Amino acid sequence: MKNIFSFLFLFFCSLLFSQKVEFPEHLKKTNIAKLQTGDSLIYYQCHVDSALQETTLSNGKKITGKKKRITLTEKFVIHKRDSVYTCHYYNSPITNYPNKKFPYLSLTEVKNWEFELSQTKSLTEKEVKLIAALETKTHSIVHFELNINKTCPNELIIMGKHVNEQFIIEGDYLMSKCLGF
Repeated sequence: MKNIFSFLFLFFCSLLFSQKVEFPEHLKKTNIAKLQTGDSLIYYQCHVDSALQETTLSNGKKITGKKKRITLTEKFVIHKRDSVYTCHYYNSPITNYPNKKFPYLSLTEVKNWEFELSQTKSLTEKEVKLIAALETKTHSIVHFELNINKTCPNELIIMGKHVNEQFIIEGDYLMSKCLGF
């Protein structure tokens, strides 16, 4: 009798915490839609933004500079366990590149990017579909788009079991904003 209650408890808990994401037809060919239980995808997003830079000296005095264009690189590791998608969000404190951190990238993470885990959360069905929709807003990079210039585009690298590619995002879409990080 105790085993039956344990089984029923586990069964109902798995139903309560699982989320079956049904992708619409136009999103079924995305990498996140093809993700199998136990697999993961890594998304690196690199984009340029304008920001004030503030430096704190050893004596505690703060120096604020004028707005500069800085590179922001974010890393999202999406794990799928059963039907639950979990995202580990990392960011890099390195922003001193004039435009891009990874043009001509060999699609291998480099130690000097210094990623730090910032937040972990379970994704809702809506957030998983937003990631899939973002994938549809990309195109493969052509050689001339890799040059570092003043109009360097928003880039996305997707790495997983069956994908290892770099893309340009058509628009100003940011995964961190879509996922609430």
